[in-house]
Amino acid sequence: GSSRACFATTAMDPFISLAGGPDAAGVDIEGTAGDSLRSSGVRPFSGGRGVGARAGRPGHRSQASGCRARAGADAVRVLLLLVVVGVALCCAVAEPRREGSSARLVFGLVVSPGSAARRRLAEGGRRGSAAPRVRVARKASVEEAFFDEAKGDAVGRGSDGTSFLALSSMPFVQGLEAPADAAAFASLCRRTQAYVERCQASGASFIVDFEGEMPGHGGEIVTAAFLLTDAFDGASCLPKEVAEGSRRPWGVLLDLRNPECAQIVKQIMESTTIHKVMWGANGDIQSLMYQQRPFPLAIHPVAIVDIQLAYSKPELRMGMRRMLEQVPTSLLTNIPDKGQIDFDKFHVLNQRAMPLPLNRSNAVYAIDDLRRIEAILKSQVPPGRSYKVARARTLQSILEIAGDKLGLKDLRDSEMYFQRSKKIGGVRCQAKAVALMRHIQSLRLRGENITTELDTIERDAAAVLPNGFVIPEDLSFRA
Repeated sequence: GSSRACFATTAMDPFISLAGGPDAAGVDIEGTAGDSLRSSGVRPFSGGRGVGARAGRPGHRSQASGCRARAGADAVRVLLLLVVVGVALCCAVAEPRREGSSARLVFGLVVSPGSAARRRLAEGGRRGSAAPRVRVARKASVEEAFFDEAKGDAVGRGSDGTSFLALSSMPFVQGLEAPADAAAFASLCRRTQAYVERCQASGASFIVDFEGEMPGHGGEIVTAAFLLTDAFDGASCLPKEVAEGSRRPWGVLLDLRNPECAQIVKQIMESTTIHKVMWGANGDIQSLMYQQRPFPLAIHPVAIVDIQLAYSKPELRMGMRRMLEQVPTSLLTNIPDKGQIDFDKFHVLNQRAMPLPLNRSNAVYAIDDLRRIEAILKSQVPPGRSYKVARARTLQSILEIAGDKLGLKDLRDSEMYFQRSKKIGGVRCQAKAVALMRHIQSLRLRGENITTELDTIERDAAAVLPNGFVIPEDLSFRA
């Protein structure tokens, strides 16, 4: 008989049975519908008698009459099939083809392509043609959601291109504009706090660094810098491998002259679920707890890992510059050497080394330190392959600082190093003398009694400085 394009599917079995069994399932499909089926990869089969069966052979009238009878039955079956097709078309409208699936929706029935069609799809994908794709909607990360909103605010870049948001209500970084008004600053603070809350909920890890003038008792931290990192697992205290080419995170640089910014720092540093990674945290922790100017911070940090204590003991700490000598240079591309600011040169005059507003190089210095710490995390393996020892030592250090509210132990240690430096003299010795005098003056500012011991240390320190050198009562620095 004539060639027929036919299809069979389990969804049609009830209708095939109703129409008279499998032999009655051969149905000619003409026109565009037939072309669609043939091109879809549906396997054709031949079988039985159908509408296209020949009838009326010469000399066989009885067979012709039988064929006419069967044709009538076939017509009924075709009508039934048309009803099925109509219902299927309605389903096709209501249930579109699923994305990413190699199956095709033919008349509302999901039909898998044959092996030849599958091969064509695969070859088409290799050739770059329009092969089916699985589109997975990627949920924006906590960080991306915040910084997408922050675009257009005061945004700068570190030496290696790390973007950072500079948050302040007043001129903070030269070349970056402060918020237009109090309402804009308040809005940005609220968004930053909401971002921190999402980080708290997710148990994120931050690299943290503070910059300022002689951090510790009598000193002043000026900036707080934070960088979200995937290189540290806070729960296990283990470093994590970060795939090359991973998205470079943003940093946040906060102006601690602003009470609102200090409150954000407090939110982060006192969070038990945000894990903080630092390097050389002692002086910063003392300032967070006891700094009085320009206003008392009264921040009591928790969940900190000072990774410096993984590679050295508290009484003999390794400097970051020495540690960076062991870091592959590929992780420090475009980041300058650590010692680019000569703090002693300014501090010996009780002068700010980082005057405000910050010039661009000083702001970049703060962000670059975050990247330096992250480079250590990514490349160095701590003893025991874990930072648990460093975490325990950091906690012990915090407890000691909290228990020594006047910082007398630190003062005596500093006085010992000062006596050693007197044998050499020079700017380094004088800078230590200024730090001692500022520490003692900070105790006066807090209403503490100055003992004979402290008075002797103060007079001894003043002796190596120019005549008439004094620390202002309010602990202010020279501009």
